[in-house]
Amino acid sequence: MGRRVSASDVERTVSAVAERALHHGARTGLDVLVEAAVHLTETSGAALYAGRCRVAIAGLAPSALEHAHPLQLVKEGRTTLVLGEPCVDASDRQSLTRLAVLGSALLASLSREDEARCERTRLRQERARLMEQLAHRERAWSRAAHDLRTPLLVLQGYIDMMTKGMAGVLTPSMQRYLERMSRAAGEMNVRLQQRPTGEDAPVEDLRPLLSATFGPGRHRSVRLELPSEPVRLRASRTALALLVRTLERLLSGARASDVELRVNVPEGTQGWRVLVQARAERPLPERARETLERLARRCEARLSVQESPRLELTLLLPRLLV
Repeated sequence: MGRRVSASDVERTVSAVAERALHHGARTGLDVLVEAAVHLTETSGAALYAGRCRVAIAGLAPSALEHAHPLQLVKEGRTTLVLGEPCVDASDRQSLTRLAVLGSALLASLSREDEARCERTRLRQERARLMEQLAHRERAWSRAAHDLRTPLLVLQGYIDMMTKGMAGVLTPSMQRYLERMSRAAGEMNVRLQQRPTGEDAPVEDLRPLLSATFGPGRHRSVRLELPSEPVRLRASRTALALLVRTLERLLSGARASDVELRVNVPEGTQGWRVLVQARAERPLPERARETLERLARRCEARLSVQESPRLELTLLLPRLLV
């Protein structure tokens, strides 16, 4: 050994190595630790082993672990610091043990860093795989929706024409069958508009908004019937509030009276139906109607309006079963 190792030197060295490891990682800390051992002892070289695996070296390579003199070795558990020349002084060996202890801690930290790095790599690969699957699912959904939307629109068009009597007088049975076909086609159209990625959208209850706008104290002429269970919809509260306010402006513009507003789940369907029936003195304002249609599409709803002989407005909204 070139010189004696003082306790103060060891303390400063341990602090410096720990700081470097904290800022630059355990791998850098191990390299700095071996370099510090060479500097403190003025030996020709030093190496650090984890078991029989050499993990760091500085200066001239000392003897291999199995061939080194016992006085060249400073052990701490499975961690061994090998010096270039034997260290005889007991106090020096005790001071160098501090470096071996720090080396053992840095090796444990390095193992954790390697595990975390592997986990990050695995998570990145998993994320890339999921993104690819999601993109494939979106493309498949878009193709299926496009292929089905056109025949559904044609079907709904013919149903509307027959309902208006363009194909002749309908019997009650025919009228009933057409209504069922219209509901089924409408529900399918709503489902096609729902994207698989919409599951992250917020869930809101429509009842408080309807009560605040059409409940007692606001519009005395409106008869409001709401279900006991929450009317959960996957849309933001802002979008639903705008939808309700637009509906209110639409009724005000038409000078609607004897207004009845009911929310229910019709038999044979899986969606909420908001049904508004009233007597209108004026035609529905065109701009308000266009705004309502646009908001209905944003909320993934289907809107139908009948103005004669009475105003009947229906919103079919997708129902969330929680």
